[in-house]
Amino acid sequence: MTPCNSYENGSLTMKHHFVKTENYTRLLDGINYMDQRGSATTCLLLIEGDPGVGKTRNISKLGPDLPAVMIKGHVGMNLDGLIWSVSQGLGIKHHSNRTVEIHAQVAALAQSGTRIVFDEAQFGLFMRHCGRSGAGIEYLRDLCERGNTYGVLICHTSEVAGFSDSQHIRTRIGHRIRMFDASPADTSTFVRQLCEVALDDDVAAVVHGQTQGKYRLIENAIGALERIARVRELDRLSAADLRGLPLVVDHEANLVPKAVKPPAREARKAPALAVVKGEQS
Repeated sequence: MTPCNSYENGSLTMKHHFVKTENYTRLLDGINYMDQRGSATTCLLLIEGDPGVGKTRNISKLGPDLPAVMIKGHVGMNLDGLIWSVSQGLGIKHHSNRTVEIHAQVAALAQSGTRIVFDEAQFGLFMRHCGRSGAGIEYLRDLCERGNTYGVLICHTSEVAGFSDSQHIRTRIGHRIRMFDASPADTSTFVRQLCEVALDDDVAAVVHGQTQGKYRLIENAIGALERIARVRELDRLSAADLRGLPLVVDHEANLVPKAVKPPAREARKAPALAVVKGEQS
């Protein structure tokens, strides 16, 4: 059975304002820790999480209040591109001499206290300088340390291991945050704040059960709730109105490769080596 996606003379009207969840609280706690850290050399905050848990959404909400230079890594980005992005964010004139430009960046950071946020930070691990990888992260580490500020590195959980390869990098990570899919309470908050239709308390449990707390699916479910209410001309929805109706389809679940367990090998029986007391070989 497919989700309810038919509607009459209307369009999706889901609200799109920011909703504070437990992940946002985790982020605030991490920022507070870094602001009060003791050693200036532990100048990197690592934020990880599976795709879709809201890493970018949460830091983008907080960014203007830090303040912070926001940079997003991408395929093809090299070290020069990263340095250029930092200068752009700090309002620094580009210089043909990279050392001069970086000194200017350090001075600007020290004066303003601006943080640097590098989303998709795993791309910094692939940047090379003088034949060595990880140049992008090493550049940000040095910049933040000398500028007496800190950098926020955001990556998928699957990419975290790459930050452990260099002792110089991993020992500079002062704090680590992991963000998760929505809890039942998060789902309830998300649905109530974003759905244009009035909902009974039991609707959030239905949404959470079908989405497993995946935020992108929750947003799709909210759109489905609004379409159901519109088609049925209902001002309010309850769980009873949704009985038997799939709100979402999780296409990702169909794309995840299944692990095939190899056939068990027969254990080779070792010859008995029993030693009988008093028996000599």
